Amino acid sequence: MIRSVVKNIITSPLRMVRRTLAKSSVGKLMLHPHVKVRAVGMALSETLNNVLSTDERDWIKRIEDRRKSLLNSDQEISVIAYGAGTPSTTRTMEEMKAGVQSKGLVRNISKASKAPFWAKLLFKLIRTLKPSTCIELGSCVGISASYMSAAFKLNGGGVLKTLEGSPGTAEVAKESLQGLGFENATVVVGPFHATLAGVLQTAKPIDFFFNDGHHHRDAVLEYFEQSLPFLTEDAVIIVDDISWSPGMKNAWEQIENDERVLITVDLQHIGIAILGKQPGAKEKYRIPL
Repeated sequence: MIRSVVKNIITSPLRMVRRTLAKSSVGKLMLHPHVKVRAVGMALSETLNNVLSTDERDWIKRIEDRRKSLLNSDQEISVIAYGAGTPSTTRTMEEMKAGVQSKGLVRNISKASKAPFWAKLLFKLIRTLKPSTCIELGSCVGISASYMSAAFKLNGGGVLKTLEGSPGTAEVAKESLQGLGFENATVVVGPFHATLAGVLQTAKPIDFFFNDGHHHRDAVLEYFEQSLPFLTEDAVIIVDDISWSPGMKNAWEQIENDERVLITVDLQHIGIAILGKQPGAKEKYRIPL
Protein backbone atom coordinates (compact mmCIF):
# COMPACT_ATOMS: atom_id res chain seq x y z
CA MET A 1 0.00 0.00 0.00
CA ILE A 2 2.76 2.46 0.99
CA ARG A 3 4.75 1.52 -2.12
CA SER A 4 1.69 2.19 -4.29
CA VAL A 5 1.13 5.63 -2.71
CA VAL A 6 4.80 6.60 -3.10
CA LYS A 7 4.80 5.42 -6.73
CA ASN A 8 1.71 7.52 -7.47
CA ILE A 9 3.27 10.60 -5.85
CA ILE A 10 6.33 10.20 -8.06
CA THR A 11 4.64 9.26 -11.33
CA SER A 12 1.68 11.65 -11.34
CA PRO A 13 3.74 14.85 -11.92
CA LEU A 14 5.84 13.07 -14.56
CA ARG A 15 2.69 11.90 -16.29
CA MET A 16 1.33 15.45 -16.36
CA VAL A 17 4.58 16.75 -17.84
CA ARG A 18 4.56 14.05 -20.54
CA ARG A 19 0.96 14.80 -21.46
CA THR A 20 1.67 18.53 -21.67
CA LEU A 21 4.68 17.94 -23.92
CA ALA A 22 2.67 15.52 -26.04
CA LYS A 23 0.30 18.23 -27.24
CA SER A 24 2.81 19.55 -29.80
CA SER A 25 3.40 16.07 -31.23
CA VAL A 26 -0.33 15.48 -31.43
CA GLY A 27 -0.65 18.66 -33.46
CA LYS A 28 1.50 17.07 -36.17
CA LEU A 29 -0.86 14.11 -36.39
CA MET A 30 -3.79 16.46 -36.86
CA LEU A 31 -2.11 17.87 -39.99
CA HIS A 32 -1.27 14.47 -41.49
CA PRO A 33 -2.53 13.75 -45.04
CA HIS A 34 -4.00 10.39 -43.98
CA VAL A 35 -7.59 10.94 -42.82
CA LYS A 36 -7.42 8.31 -40.07
CA VAL A 37 -4.17 9.69 -38.67
CA ARG A 38 -5.84 13.10 -38.48
CA ALA A 39 -8.77 11.49 -36.67
CA VAL A 40 -6.39 9.83 -34.18
CA GLY A 41 -4.68 13.19 -33.66
CA MET A 42 -8.03 14.88 -33.03
CA ALA A 43 -9.02 12.19 -30.52
CA LEU A 44 -5.73 12.59 -28.68
CA SER A 45 -5.99 16.38 -28.68
CA GLU A 46 -9.55 16.40 -27.34
CA THR A 47 -8.66 13.84 -24.68
CA LEU A 48 -5.56 15.70 -23.53
CA ASN A 49 -7.44 19.01 -23.44
CA ASN A 50 -10.62 17.49 -21.98
CA VAL A 51 -12.74 18.83 -24.82
CA LEU A 52 -16.24 17.44 -24.33
CA SER A 53 -19.68 18.40 -25.55
CA THR A 54 -22.58 18.49 -23.12
CA ASP A 55 -23.87 15.15 -24.39
CA GLU A 56 -20.43 13.60 -24.07
CA ARG A 57 -20.07 14.84 -20.49
CA ASP A 58 -23.48 13.44 -19.60
CA TRP A 59 -22.61 9.98 -20.91
CA ILE A 60 -19.23 9.93 -19.23
CA LYS A 61 -20.79 10.92 -15.92
CA ARG A 62 -23.29 8.07 -16.17
CA ILE A 63 -20.55 5.57 -16.94
CA GLU A 64 -18.31 6.85 -14.15
CA ASP A 65 -21.23 6.58 -11.74
CA ARG A 66 -21.48 2.92 -12.74
CA ARG A 67 -17.74 2.54 -12.15
CA LYS A 68 -18.10 4.01 -8.65
CA SER A 69 -20.93 1.61 -7.90
CA LEU A 70 -18.81 -1.35 -8.97
CA LEU A 71 -15.80 -0.15 -6.97
CA ASN A 72 -18.03 -0.11 -3.88
CA SER A 73 -19.59 -3.50 -4.52
CA ASP A 74 -19.20 -6.32 -1.97
CA GLN A 75 -20.52 -8.90 -4.44
CA GLU A 76 -18.33 -11.99 -4.84
CA ILE A 77 -18.25 -13.79 -8.18
CA SER A 78 -16.51 -16.78 -9.70
CA VAL A 79 -13.68 -15.87 -12.04
CA ILE A 80 -11.92 -17.86 -14.75
CA ALA A 81 -8.70 -16.17 -15.87
CA TYR A 82 -7.42 -17.23 -19.28
CA GLY A 83 -4.76 -14.53 -19.49
CA ALA A 84 -1.13 -14.23 -18.47
CA GLY A 85 -1.92 -13.12 -14.90
CA THR A 86 0.73 -10.58 -13.90
CA PRO A 87 3.99 -9.58 -15.62
CA SER A 88 5.86 -11.91 -13.26
CA THR A 89 3.45 -14.86 -13.63
CA THR A 90 4.81 -17.82 -15.58
CA ARG A 91 1.66 -19.58 -16.76
CA THR A 92 2.10 -22.06 -19.59
CA MET A 93 0.01 -21.86 -22.76
CA GLU A 94 -1.83 -24.98 -21.56
CA GLU A 95 -2.67 -23.32 -18.22
CA MET A 96 -3.89 -20.18 -19.95
CA LYS A 97 -6.01 -22.18 -22.38
CA ALA A 98 -7.60 -24.16 -19.54
CA GLY A 99 -8.13 -21.08 -17.37
CA VAL A 100 -7.36 -20.48 -13.71
CA GLN A 101 -10.46 -20.52 -11.50
CA SER A 102 -10.90 -18.40 -8.39
CA LYS A 103 -13.37 -16.12 -6.63
CA GLY A 104 -13.13 -12.37 -6.37
CA LEU A 105 -14.97 -9.28 -5.20
CA VAL A 106 -16.46 -7.14 -7.93
CA ARG A 107 -14.82 -4.05 -6.42
CA ASN A 108 -11.37 -5.62 -6.82
CA ILE A 109 -12.02 -6.96 -10.31
CA SER A 110 -13.26 -3.52 -11.36
CA LYS A 111 -9.88 -1.99 -10.58
CA ALA A 112 -8.59 -3.63 -13.76
CA SER A 113 -10.95 -1.49 -15.88
CA LYS A 114 -9.44 1.19 -18.09
CA ALA A 115 -8.67 4.35 -16.13
CA PRO A 116 -10.86 7.36 -17.02
CA PHE A 117 -8.16 9.00 -19.18
CA TRP A 118 -7.67 5.92 -21.37
CA ALA A 119 -11.36 5.10 -21.46
CA LYS A 120 -12.02 8.65 -22.62
CA LEU A 121 -9.40 8.22 -25.36
CA LEU A 122 -11.18 5.08 -26.59
CA PHE A 123 -14.42 7.07 -26.57
CA LYS A 124 -12.85 9.88 -28.58
CA LEU A 125 -11.26 7.45 -31.06
CA ILE A 126 -14.69 6.01 -31.81
CA ARG A 127 -16.12 9.53 -32.07
CA THR A 128 -13.50 10.77 -34.55
CA LEU A 129 -12.81 7.60 -36.57
CA LYS A 130 -16.52 6.73 -36.78
CA PRO A 131 -16.09 2.97 -37.30
CA SER A 132 -19.09 0.79 -38.02
CA THR A 133 -18.00 -2.40 -36.23
CA CYS A 134 -15.75 -2.80 -33.20
CA ILE A 135 -14.43 -6.00 -31.61
CA GLU A 136 -13.13 -5.80 -28.04
CA LEU A 137 -11.14 -8.61 -26.44
CA GLY A 138 -11.58 -8.37 -22.67
CA SER A 139 -14.87 -6.94 -21.42
CA CYS A 140 -13.95 -7.06 -17.73
CA VAL A 141 -16.93 -5.38 -15.99
CA GLY A 142 -17.95 -3.38 -19.07
CA ILE A 143 -16.49 0.08 -18.43
CA SER A 144 -14.46 0.45 -21.63
CA ALA A 145 -17.29 -1.23 -23.56
CA SER A 146 -19.70 1.36 -22.15
CA TYR A 147 -17.43 4.22 -23.22
CA MET A 148 -17.23 2.86 -26.76
CA SER A 149 -20.96 2.11 -26.89
CA ALA A 150 -21.73 5.67 -25.80
CA ALA A 151 -19.53 6.98 -28.61
CA PHE A 152 -21.35 4.80 -31.14
CA LYS A 153 -24.67 6.05 -29.80
CA LEU A 154 -23.60 9.68 -30.18
CA ASN A 155 -22.25 8.93 -33.66
CA GLY A 156 -25.69 7.70 -34.65
CA GLY A 157 -24.57 4.17 -35.54
CA GLY A 158 -22.06 1.39 -35.06
CA VAL A 159 -21.99 -1.86 -33.11
CA LEU A 160 -19.69 -3.43 -30.54
CA LYS A 161 -19.04 -7.08 -29.83
CA THR A 162 -17.04 -7.48 -26.63
CA LEU A 163 -15.56 -10.84 -25.66
CA GLU A 164 -15.07 -11.98 -22.05
CA GLY A 165 -13.73 -15.36 -20.98
CA SER A 166 -15.07 -15.46 -17.43
CA PRO A 167 -18.87 -16.03 -17.22
CA GLY A 168 -19.17 -14.31 -13.84
CA THR A 169 -17.34 -11.21 -15.03
CA ALA A 170 -19.25 -11.22 -18.32
CA GLU A 171 -22.51 -11.11 -16.39
CA VAL A 172 -21.38 -7.93 -14.62
CA ALA A 173 -20.41 -6.44 -18.00
CA LYS A 174 -23.86 -7.27 -19.38
CA GLU A 175 -25.46 -5.56 -16.38
CA SER A 176 -23.32 -2.47 -16.99
CA LEU A 177 -24.28 -2.22 -20.66
CA GLN A 178 -27.96 -3.03 -20.13
CA GLY A 179 -28.22 -0.67 -17.17
CA LEU A 180 -26.93 2.17 -19.31
CA GLY A 181 -29.32 1.28 -22.12
CA PHE A 182 -26.79 0.23 -24.75
CA GLU A 183 -28.53 -1.94 -27.33
CA ASN A 184 -25.60 -1.61 -29.74
CA ALA A 185 -23.29 -3.84 -27.66
CA THR A 186 -23.19 -7.62 -27.27
CA VAL A 187 -21.14 -9.54 -24.70
CA VAL A 188 -19.79 -12.84 -26.03
CA VAL A 189 -18.89 -15.28 -23.25
CA GLY A 190 -16.07 -17.81 -23.43
CA PRO A 191 -12.30 -18.05 -23.97
CA PHE A 192 -11.07 -16.17 -27.02
CA HIS A 193 -9.64 -19.29 -28.61
CA ALA A 194 -13.18 -20.71 -28.65
CA THR A 195 -15.21 -17.58 -29.52
CA LEU A 196 -13.14 -15.18 -31.61
CA ALA A 197 -13.27 -17.09 -34.90
CA GLY A 198 -17.06 -17.14 -34.92
CA VAL A 199 -17.34 -13.48 -33.93
CA LEU A 200 -14.94 -12.41 -36.67
CA GLN A 201 -16.90 -14.37 -39.26
CA THR A 202 -20.27 -12.89 -38.34
CA ALA A 203 -19.07 -9.34 -37.66
CA LYS A 204 -16.94 -8.75 -40.80
CA PRO A 205 -15.98 -6.32 -42.19
CA ILE A 206 -14.46 -4.94 -38.97
CA ASP A 207 -12.84 -1.51 -38.90
CA PHE A 208 -11.89 -1.18 -35.20
CA PHE A 209 -10.23 -3.98 -33.20
CA PHE A 210 -9.31 -3.46 -29.53
CA ASN A 211 -7.16 -6.14 -27.84
CA ASP A 212 -7.25 -5.75 -24.06
CA GLY A 213 -7.79 -9.32 -23.06
CA HIS A 214 -4.73 -11.54 -23.14
CA HIS A 215 -1.45 -9.91 -22.17
CA HIS A 216 0.89 -12.49 -23.63
CA ARG A 217 3.20 -12.11 -26.62
CA ASP A 218 2.11 -15.21 -28.51
CA ALA A 219 -1.59 -14.60 -27.85
CA VAL A 220 -1.43 -10.97 -29.03
CA LEU A 221 0.30 -11.99 -32.26
CA GLU A 222 -2.06 -14.94 -32.77
CA TYR A 223 -5.17 -12.75 -32.45
CA PHE A 224 -3.57 -10.11 -34.67
CA GLU A 225 -3.02 -12.68 -37.44
CA GLN A 226 -6.41 -14.28 -36.90
CA SER A 227 -8.27 -10.98 -37.20
CA LEU A 228 -6.54 -9.58 -40.29
CA PRO A 229 -8.59 -11.42 -42.96
CA PHE A 230 -11.77 -9.95 -41.47
CA LEU A 231 -10.58 -6.35 -41.10
CA THR A 232 -11.07 -3.55 -43.61
CA GLU A 233 -8.04 -2.42 -45.59
CA ASP A 234 -7.54 0.65 -43.39
CA ALA A 235 -8.83 -0.75 -40.09
CA VAL A 236 -7.52 0.57 -36.78
CA ILE A 237 -6.09 -1.89 -34.26
CA ILE A 238 -5.59 -0.90 -30.62
CA VAL A 239 -3.29 -3.01 -28.44
CA ASP A 240 -3.44 -2.32 -24.72
CA ASP A 241 -0.57 -2.50 -22.20
CA ILE A 242 2.19 -2.67 -24.81
CA SER A 243 4.82 -1.93 -22.12
CA TRP A 244 3.34 -4.36 -19.58
CA SER A 245 6.05 -7.00 -20.01
CA PRO A 246 9.02 -7.80 -22.27
CA GLY A 247 6.74 -10.16 -24.21
CA MET A 248 4.14 -7.45 -24.78
CA LYS A 249 6.83 -5.01 -25.92
CA ASN A 250 8.07 -7.59 -28.41
CA ALA A 251 4.57 -8.27 -29.70
CA TRP A 252 3.99 -4.55 -30.29
CA GLU A 253 7.35 -4.21 -32.08
CA GLN A 254 6.38 -7.02 -34.43
CA ILE A 255 3.03 -5.39 -35.16
CA GLU A 256 4.76 -2.04 -35.76
CA ASN A 257 7.11 -3.64 -38.28
CA ASP A 258 4.51 -5.78 -40.03
CA GLU A 259 4.30 -4.96 -43.74
CA ARG A 260 0.50 -4.83 -43.55
CA VAL A 261 0.63 -1.99 -41.00
CA LEU A 262 1.06 1.46 -42.51
CA ILE A 263 1.18 3.83 -39.52
CA THR A 264 1.60 3.27 -35.79
CA VAL A 265 1.28 5.56 -32.78
CA ASP A 266 3.02 4.32 -29.62
CA LEU A 267 1.51 5.99 -26.55
CA GLN A 268 3.63 3.86 -24.17
CA HIS A 269 0.58 2.32 -22.50
CA ILE A 270 -1.39 1.53 -25.67
CA GLY A 271 -0.44 1.17 -29.30
CA ILE A 272 -2.50 2.32 -32.27
CA ALA A 273 -1.92 0.63 -35.64
CA ILE A 274 -3.54 1.66 -38.92
CA LEU A 275 -3.54 -0.94 -41.68
CA GLY A 276 -2.56 -0.09 -45.23
CA LYS A 277 -0.17 -0.93 -48.04
CA GLN A 278 1.85 1.93 -49.49
CA PRO A 279 5.44 0.83 -50.22
CA GLY A 280 7.97 3.07 -48.49
CA ALA A 281 5.25 5.02 -46.66
CA LYS A 282 5.44 3.30 -43.25
CA GLU A 283 5.51 5.78 -40.36
CA LYS A 284 6.00 5.31 -36.64
CA TYR A 285 5.13 7.90 -34.01
CA ARG A 286 6.01 7.69 -30.34
CA ILE A 287 4.13 9.96 -27.93
CA PRO A 288 4.59 8.71 -24.34
CA LEU A 289 1.56 9.52 -22.22
